[in-house]
Amino acid sequence: MNSTDHMDKPIQYILCLVFFCLVSILPAQIRTHDNGEVTFSVIRDSKTGMLRGLSGWNGRSLSDNFRYPVDGQRQYLGMYSDIWIGTAKDLVAGGWNLDGKSNWVAEKEISQTDIPNGTRSTSVEYEAVDIDLNLLVTQRVISWGRSTHPDADDFVVIQLTITNGDVIDLTDVYVAICADWNMDQVGADKADFSKDWFDYNKELSMLYAYDGDDSDGLDPVHAGLILLDGKLATHQIFPIKNQENGQLNTAVFAPAYRSPLISDPNRFYRSKISARNKADLDELEWTAWDYVAILSAGRYDIRAKQSIQITFGLVAGKNKSDLLDNAQMAKWITYSPQNITLERSQGLVKLQWEPAINYVDGYQVRRLTIGENNLDQLGPRILNSLRYDDATVERGIRYRYTILPVVGNALEELGSKPIDTALASTPENVILTDQDKAVLVTWNKPLYVPAGYYVFRRAEGESDFRQITPDIVKDLTFADVEVETGVEYVYRVRPLDTKQQPLAFDSNEVRILPVFPPSRLYTERGTKPDSITVHWPLVSERIAGYNVYRSYNGIEPWTRIASISKSEIQNLSEKPDGSAPLTDQFSVLDQIDLHFVDPNVYSGSTYYYMVTALNQEGRESQASTPTERLLISDQNELSTQVNLLKIFTYPSPWQLLKYDRLTFANLMGQVVITIFTPNGDLVHRIDHINGKDKTTWDGRNKDGRLISPGVYIYHVETLNPQIVGKISFSGQITVFR
Repeated sequence: MNSTDHMDKPIQYILCLVFFCLVSILPAQIRTHDNGEVTFSVIRDSKTGMLRGLSGWNGRSLSDNFRYPVDGQRQYLGMYSDIWIGTAKDLVAGGWNLDGKSNWVAEKEISQTDIPNGTRSTSVEYEAVDIDLNLLVTQRVISWGRSTHPDADDFVVIQLTITNGDVIDLTDVYVAICADWNMDQVGADKADFSKDWFDYNKELSMLYAYDGDDSDGLDPVHAGLILLDGKLATHQIFPIKNQENGQLNTAVFAPAYRSPLISDPNRFYRSKISARNKADLDELEWTAWDYVAILSAGRYDIRAKQSIQITFGLVAGKNKSDLLDNAQMAKWITYSPQNITLERSQGLVKLQWEPAINYVDGYQVRRLTIGENNLDQLGPRILNSLRYDDATVERGIRYRYTILPVVGNALEELGSKPIDTALASTPENVILTDQDKAVLVTWNKPLYVPAGYYVFRRAEGESDFRQITPDIVKDLTFADVEVETGVEYVYRVRPLDTKQQPLAFDSNEVRILPVFPPSRLYTERGTKPDSITVHWPLVSERIAGYNVYRSYNGIEPWTRIASISKSEIQNLSEKPDGSAPLTDQFSVLDQIDLHFVDPNVYSGSTYYYMVTALNQEGRESQASTPTERLLISDQNELSTQVNLLKIFTYPSPWQLLKYDRLTFANLMGQVVITIFTPNGDLVHRIDHINGKDKTTWDGRNKDGRLISPGVYIYHVETLNPQIVGKISFSGQITVFR
């Protein structure tokens, strides 16, 4: 292992001193990947444009890189990790060299892009300087976010595009990464350094490292350098520290050593200077030590002004098994077509996808007809396009599509995730909305419109779905009124043929935990001091709490002025007299009524209130119908308002085919009732002058026609001549067939 015998001690000392000065004073432009479970930085000297391979940055100087996990304390990739590109003739460019300089210089700054699908991409262009190689390199680093790609967030991909800038061809080129993995926990003692084991996985073309020093406890994390796209040339395990004296092995900075390391897989092994895998380390009787992993691709001949592309990956895992899984995922995601979109029309399915990160000859489209075993190849064996139109589909049949990358042959194990579709009557985009004491089920019109639909529901505690629509539904909506707050329901919609027989194209199952606001709010005025009490009945133990809102004009903005949780309500209910206040604002009366007191009101001002409820998941209901205007001044006016606030309608919601009339109840004296559409168009007017407390409406508009399903607004105005100005109340009517 005396691979630095050709260098005398003064040269080694001077080289180490130069490196120390460089890493201490280098100003840096830094771009970081931390959207996944790995933190990895790309560094550029902001003054000279120089790049130092795969070094990290600690805020003051160059340092180690590749933190794992993202919130962990360890960085596993040593500072001298590097990118080497060169030939077998002692001509290799790198970021760390014997003269202390870098061959990689970037005139432009590093750019970074976050893509909405959770991918982060960093690019930097640099050229080789101070070496007889006319190379332009584009380095692209890619990582995937933990929220959008939880199976692909334990690695970064490094893609290198190497362009021959010369007017003549460049032959016998090799591209390599030298990864200085440090898996062992290094102590404060300067004589201590990482003692690791390395091995090679042939199937994945990956050199990986793991902790080999059990004196300070074994770190279970494994890390690997993988060749994702390229022709494997060599895989070397080389000591970066001299085992006899622990000094930095400067041979890794010398072209005379780098050339055979990246081009000749066996030369240094035969000389017992390097190993290729763990078996070689055992044969050479080498112990766990501070090694580097060198993985190279080649040989390549690059024509003048032409390019080649090589892709590597730096992968981590919680243990060896996890590392192998993550490495396989890195291979899949760089070969497999991503973000496949599917567009349907009658008789046609249009597929489109993004290109693979790695080089591929083309793609192959496969289709499985659900219910059959045969997988059909569609179109040519190699499709040189990013889209395919399948015109051989039939109505009412389900299909599953997969896009395979082709490199010589179709890569079966690296195909895209399957995507299913059918040219059928499947109700799509089913949406559940809890409003007006009902769950409103709506869906989009299918590609092929059926004769009608049935709606099925499974309630919490039930094992099977049951049909809840007594008759065929012709519209694209259905209101389920037999629901309770806080009970989980799952719905699906089934299309029917002209004979009202079910078609085998049920919608997706959709879940809701409905929550409804108080159906009525009551208000009372206090005078010493001025205050307003809002109260409502406690109707369900499954409600997790309430929010109280106030407005000065009955419209936006509404301000939340108080909240109370279920546990706080229970504490109030458990008081011996049932009415002791929790605060100055909330109290429970007779175990059934929740009272809220707003003390922050002033004479001459008007106030409106509304209340929302919360379900067990913290989701807020729609707001209750606002209270009518409360004026802190005129007791006569206030009394009339309180009476108007007792008005309500039933049935609610109103099913026209089941109930032929709607009742307005708790009317006080003479009032005018007007019904409007949400757009403000007048539907009907009722002059209620007989003084009775009820009146009804048959659902017909001012032209005598029955109204359509939907939401309507009703407005009640008092005709009491003793009141100055019109005192009014508004509410909402929901109508279904």
